[in-house]
Amino acid sequence: MCEKMVGNQNSGRKKDPMSEYTRLAKKTFYIRQTKNLSGEWVDDPIFQWFKRHHGALWQKQLRAWMRIDVKQYKIDKYWQCKCPNTGITGNWVSNRIPQCVNCEQWKNDLAKLRYGGPR
Repeated sequence: MCEKMVGNQNSGRKKDPMSEYTRLAKKTFYIRQTKNLSGEWVDDPIFQWFKRHHGALWQKQLRAWMRIDVKQYKIDKYWQCKCPNTGITGNWVSNRIPQCVNCEQWKNDLAKLRYGGPR
């Protein structure tokens, strides 16, 4: 049984079985370009090396780096409370806020003692 193709008949892209639930959106990604001696526009050398190193998977590598970066950013700048994990920030609360305004959970015991726990 042959799967349906996406796009033109000769495009070669197979339909994603999870396309009902997810899709890829095109976002603008600017790469610095300069003119070479012959007047042609060429991509930034760092980006050229990045593409040479990762080949056709350079976008996948960039997405993986974004996941790692966001995970570390969350750990460094936020803490998790017991609220339901909904919305973009979910149950992540800024480190500057010692107590969640929704579920009233404290960041840790030290914050509870310092900012209003039982004395």
